Amino acid sequence: SLGIKTEAAVSTDEVALTGLPAEAMPPLEASTQVTVPYAGIVIRLLADEGERVRRGQPLLRLQSRELLAAQADVQRARSQAALAGQQARRDAQLAEEGIIPAARKEQSSASAAIAQASRLQAEGMLSQLRVVSGGSPGEYEVLAPQDGRILRRSAAPGQAMEAMAPAFVIADATRMDILFSAPVDLREQLRPGLDVALPGGGRAQIVSVSGDTDRSSQSLRVRARADAAGSLLAGQQFAVVLKLPAPAGALRVPRSALLPHRDQQLLYVQQGDLFHGVVVNQLGHDDTHAVVLSPSLRPGMQVVSRGTSVLKSLAPVE
Repeated sequence: SLGIKTEAAVSTDEVALTGLPAEAMPPLEASTQVTVPYAGIVIRLLADEGERVRRGQPLLRLQSRELLAAQADVQRARSQAALAGQQARRDAQLAEEGIIPAARKEQSSASAAIAQASRLQAEGMLSQLRVVSGGSPGEYEVLAPQDGRILRRSAAPGQAMEAMAPAFVIADATRMDILFSAPVDLREQLRPGLDVALPGGGRAQIVSVSGDTDRSSQSLRVRARADAAGSLLAGQQFAVVLKLPAPAGALRVPRSALLPHRDQQLLYVQQGDLFHGVVVNQLGHDDTHAVVLSPSLRPGMQVVSRGTSVLKSLAPVE
């Protein structure tokens, strides 16, 4: 008549810690800062934040005097490398015929190697961009270095940008890391490989745990790797559920069975026609069940899931 209902306590090997604040971020190795190789004026934006881009796709167009000088440097470096290479080959033949000493041949070879390195360096700067065909002198496009999604744009039309100034941040859109905070007293239990439940049924696994404590929150910073990015966006904030190994003797009981009792928790157990209260240590919980530990509880015991408030005034507490 009091509406008391019970549910069997069940052994469990994991503890769920809910409500841990988290944020989605691209993996450190999967994002790239795109910079402007030569100073210039932005004359056109070709991509914006949120867009998916392919490797080699133009992102913005600039007009640059520095590019004109760089193109002249490349032509000069190519000519010098070609001349040095010819001289090295000629001196190698003369040294083989005994006409010149070997030292002169080695000197020519070293000069050719230096000229070749200068040429490669000059050409390497131009490989980050594409000169606009039919455009004005010094007009070039900055190209995407990887496939991914544009997370941030720092350039705007008409903006004067210095050499190596950041213009975009691009990240792999198919992968996502989850950064969350965990209580510092879990330091010994946290380790790579533990499961983390994400909103919407997604899963992630811990890949690293910080070696110090966050001063503002007095918590540990934990990084997990999601199986797939799904609908997660970089910078999105939400709560995650951390799954930890349960100690021996841990039991899963209805969360509605627990009542506060001093600094611990209390639940009621039915044995035959009798009820008595048991003080337990709550290890964690999800939306419907909690994991508790008590020497007085055993698997299969009937735990009161409804009517606990009435029993608190009637039944004895161990």
